[in-house]
Amino acid sequence: MKTILIVLAVAIGVLALMMAGLGLKMLLHKEKEFKRPCANADPKTGRCAHCTCDKKTVQARLAQMQRQQ
Repeated sequence: MKTILIVLAVAIGVLALMMAGLGLKMLLHKEKEFKRPCANADPKTGRCAHCTCDKKTVQARLAQMQRQQ
């Protein structure tokens, strides 16, 4: 039982360090915004699904998809 408690305490400690690191990254990030790259675009409308993209990225991906077909 003592071993399980030690392992659990270490796991919780590691998770706490990870969360603290993420919090520091969010506070110290220069642009104050985390941008996600667009994962997929609708070939018919050119709009991104579930994220925001700039228009150039969407057009480039659409052109690449059309070349592959």
